[in-house]
Amino acid sequence: MIKQLENQIRDLRKELAEVKKGQAALYLQPCRGDSEIREKDGKLEELDRRAKTINGTIHDLQRKRQGLMSGSIIKENSQSDL
Repeated sequence: MIKQLENQIRDLRKELAEVKKGQAALYLQPCRGDSEIREKDGKLEELDRRAKTINGTIHDLQRKRQGLMSGSIIKENSQSDL
């Protein structure tokens, strides 16, 4: 279970890196006119929302992983006391 969470976290971090790369590329694109600026702003907002969602999911998975690790350490310690 812990390994599965670590894999999910790794995959989400890769996805987050892709989103940030997309944001950087979008920032560098020149705009000609208001319609292109609005379109670019919309795409940037979408990428920002996606990045926040991914960050939140990573945070939740890390907390869950920590909880599982703490639980397994407690179990190991209580079994070794027997």
